Amino acid sequence: MGAKLKQPRKPTRREKAQAGQAVKAVDQGLGGAIAPRKRSAVMVGQKLNLTNSQKIVGNLIKSKGIIFVEGTAGTGKTTGILSEFVEQYLADNTKQIIVIRTPVEAGSDKIGFLPNGLDDKIEPHFASAKDILNVLLGRGKVECDMNERIHFKIPNYMLGSTLDNSLVLIDEAQQIQPMIMKLLLERAGKNTTIVVAGDPTQLYVNDTTRNGLAHAKSQFISPDGEPYYPTVDCFTFPLEDSKTRSELAYTVVHAYNTKR
Repeated sequence: MGAKLKQPRKPTRREKAQAGQAVKAVDQGLGGAIAPRKRSAVMVGQKLNLTNSQKIVGNLIKSKGIIFVEGTAGTGKTTGILSEFVEQYLADNTKQIIVIRTPVEAGSDKIGFLPNGLDDKIEPHFASAKDILNVLLGRGKVECDMNERIHFKIPNYMLGSTLDNSLVLIDEAQQIQPMIMKLLLERAGKNTTIVVAGDPTQLYVNDTTRNGLAHAKSQFISPDGEPYYPTVDCFTFPLEDSKTRSELAYTVVHAYNTKR
């Protein structure tokens, strides 16, 4: 009679928990021995396949101090900007990423009082930027660096600051008042790059005192598109780039930009 085969030992509860944590860590981009799993078509923490327009913006960020970036919805403005920000952020641990956006409600629709603290109130306004950073850096890295090297701010909380070693994105800049935009640009310190991005035609409120994007651009860029200063430049995403989001998004943008 042959020897009995030794049955494999069942993992303990603690070992199961550790295995689960390891898988979760990889899924969140924290690294580990297990190969990262795919999430949709993009692997967490890896570079994206950028369009030519996004690459042009990236090169401008490398060489200029202030860059004005315009483009309609779906052209990939924010993705192109943050992709270059993340490359510099990972290469230099003294750099911080700051995304500034004013929490303007859409049109006459008012959501009223929001409970909890400031972070909870403004979080919906930064959801798209945070999603892009989660893809580029990994969710775990973003959560770990939040409020340390990664900051989401509204304009009121930036006044009086000096931003050194910073990669600053002023997003949806057309919603910001010109005087506030001036004060934000004055925050620029040493080794800092500021990108002012948005769509000057996409105003959510009927407020003629806004559109700080168009006003600020006119102070630095001539009507012919030539910069007045060597450290400043601009780029406009072509309408065709809205296909980056989807063909349907391009159809919508084209329809609203066509005179009938």
